Amino acid sequence: MRTLIQEDPSNAAVYFLIFGFARTYVMLYEDQEVSPQFAEDNQKLMLSYLNILDEALQKRNAESIYQALNKVVNEYENSKKVF
Repeated sequence: MRTLIQEDPSNAAVYFLIFGFARTYVMLYEDQEVSPQFAEDNQKLMLSYLNILDEALQKRNAESIYQALNKVVNEYENSKKVF
């Protein structure tokens, strides 16, 4: 993600958000055993966020990206916040 931030600075917020989610998940659970179901549920959640952001990036439109970032942040805020 850090490389993408450097190589594509106009979309740095997207990469920073993804980096933050992944980093937080690792920091919270690296020393804990998690159930396969927990890991799978969180993988699905992260993939749903990634799909929203990827779809917006494919449009190459700043407004779409901004809306996607807001959608992901709002969905995260209304979730269980496990990462």
